[in-house]
Amino acid sequence: MNKNFFQKHFFLFSVLICVFGISCSNNAPQIQNARMAVVFDYNNKEDLPKARLSIFVEATSNPRRFETVTVSSDQNEYVWEATDLVLAADETNTYCGVTNLVMPADEKIPAGEYTIVFIQSDEEKKEIKRTLSYDKSLYESKAADVPDIMKKYYGTRMLTIFDNEKRVLYYGPRSAELNDARGIWNNYRDAAEFQESWVNQNGTVICNLPLEKVVPGN
Repeated sequence: MNKNFFQKHFFLFSVLICVFGISCSNNAPQIQNARMAVVFDYNNKEDLPKARLSIFVEATSNPRRFETVTVSSDQNEYVWEATDLVLAADETNTYCGVTNLVMPADEKIPAGEYTIVFIQSDEEKKEIKRTLSYDKSLYESKAADVPDIMKKYYGTRMLTIFDNEKRVLYYGPRSAELNDARGIWNNYRDAAEFQESWVNQNGTVICNLPLEKVVPGN
């Protein structure tokens, strides 16, 4: 298993809701290598972010057999149940998870230990435990504050580039040649929009900054 590969794709799944074709199998799926993160979405430069919890696991065999996932905060007794699971795959691995677990208004996603249970169509359950730790000051931050906050946690600056159909043309580190709209357009002539994201060192926080248009000449 390539943990760096899974980590990179988990971050992309948390930016997007991606569904890819997955072949069928009769083998009972197992789950492993679970990752969870609080995702802060900034719609513009002025407003405070909206937060959501994103969870993905690497699933052996066919994850389509999973019908429901429950996510429980062991400390605060919050429980989410989701049936709209996101399925994804590449040449060697399959993934299953949820990207949009939210709290009631004015409440913050709890830190601490979580119990994650995937339930199959035959009601067999697969359980995994994970611990979430993150800086809750981000709830009161604006988009311009994110780089300085995330640098304290050795954050990585990532970039997603989209075409007019919202297809991903590039996802990866924001290099010097992709530092502005001109550089993006020079490298990706079909680019229409781009979004900068920051990911902290242990992957428990993802900050998605506002979408920007690719305007040649800027």
